Amino acid sequence: MSQHVSIGFGCSSRATVEDVIGLIERCSVEIASGSIVATLDRCKSMGEAVATRLGLRLMVFPANVLAQIAGVTIHSLLASTAVGTSSVAEAAALASLGPTARLSLPRQTGRFCTCSVAVLP
Repeated sequence: MSQHVSIGFGCSSRATVEDVIGLIERCSVEIASGSIVATLDRCKSMGEAVATRLGLRLMVFPANVLAQIAGVTIHSLLASTAVGTSSVAEAAALASLGPTARLSLPRQTGRFCTCSVAVLP
């Protein structure tokens, strides 16, 4: 059975596109066409650059939506204070695929960014 994949990421204002793509490439065994890149709406310009470079579709969500997503395994007080949700990468990955999605890779950290992968069996 094929799976739909979403790569969620979060980043600080100090992150570069290369930081985010490097972490995504380390976290994803295979970035298949049709995969989604998802992030916080405040990271939209970074998301557009990452999605364009990887040839993927971008989805963005406001913090109040991400804060309500079930299935998040790692919560960050820093993210909660800075952007209003305790999870960006995991929550964005899950949110982009809907309520039956599950994490296949919990939040991983890189240089000024985080990444997580969710799948929809």
